[in-house]
Amino acid sequence: MKTIASLLFVFIFSSNALAQLSCSAWPQWNNFKTHFITPEGRVIDLGSDYSITTSEGQSYALFFALLANDKASFDKLLEWTEVHLSEGDLSTRLPAWQWGIKQNQGQILDSNPASDSDLWIAYTLSQAAILWNERRYAVLSSVLAERIIREETAQIPNLGLTLLPGPTGFEKDSSWKLNPSYAPLFIFAQFAHLYPHSPWQTLHDNSAQLLIDTAPKGVSPDWVNYSVEKGFYHDKSTPATGSYNAIRVYLWASMMAEDAPYKNALTEQFKPFVDSIVSSGKVPLETNAVTGKTAGNAPSGFVAALLPLLAEDNASQTVTALQQQIMMDTRFTTSRYYDSVLYLFGNSALNKRFSIDKNGALTTNWSNECR
Repeated sequence: MKTIASLLFVFIFSSNALAQLSCSAWPQWNNFKTHFITPEGRVIDLGSDYSITTSEGQSYALFFALLANDKASFDKLLEWTEVHLSEGDLSTRLPAWQWGIKQNQGQILDSNPASDSDLWIAYTLSQAAILWNERRYAVLSSVLAERIIREETAQIPNLGLTLLPGPTGFEKDSSWKLNPSYAPLFIFAQFAHLYPHSPWQTLHDNSAQLLIDTAPKGVSPDWVNYSVEKGFYHDKSTPATGSYNAIRVYLWASMMAEDAPYKNALTEQFKPFVDSIVSSGKVPLETNAVTGKTAGNAPSGFVAALLPLLAEDNASQTVTALQQQIMMDTRFTTSRYYDSVLYLFGNSALNKRFSIDKNGALTTNWSNECR
């Protein structure tokens, strides 16, 4: 059995260790690269049919490369994304959501873009432009941001300007299918700051209200429907379950600055969920946005993603216990793509590898302390 000492790379707490971490390499990122990213810059969902790559995976890896000050990997990831998901030009085509190896040939499997991935790519490019002083990133970010507003939002009655999960397939018979986890408020805030003559501030405020309104019991759903007649509602095809998507809602909320607009409102909204975890000592696999009930045991990635939010609640004993749980199950960091992504987000947020201010601007520890 692996000892706790041999697994201390997972989470580091002491002030001395954090000080050393702030200017050190990021071993968890190097591990992720080794197991999930090809030398050409393609992120692979291991074990999936067709060995798929998603625009989501590419977008998150770009963000992690920036946190690690790994510009070489960043440029490879960006080039692969542009060539294979955007037919060679990100400025003229939002990236396809899914690519894979089918009949021994790499090809786009689903050409519909995913707005959350597009947001993360545009946001990371905007911050890379500042941190690495690369104007071409800034230009590409601004073009992507404009396309997102034009192609992936809709004016929905009573909701106003709203982010759609993608350009097509999410509106039917005056009803819209929406995903709360697609809306990190700090990205909207940063774009409102960078592009003040675009409607990003409106999208920010409307999205914040959507996050609150769709979690009446303190837990967010993976998906939700909306119509003027019914308001927000769930049906058989879009149940009230919150799991693999909703986990990111709490993660994005925990990454917001303490003085960011809606930070307190979201913290208060999700307090019942936090309290239930502190009380039980367990992170559930599923929640129900209508009843508030929970079920199942979450994988390690879920646990890692929730640690920053629990730490904000000063639930130190719960955080420590859950960290020890993760320490006993590190195999996922070499085989499970999505858990590994959540782990990298949770790890970097908890250990203050970066911070995001109230306007959504990113500061990394290497840019702030390591020069």
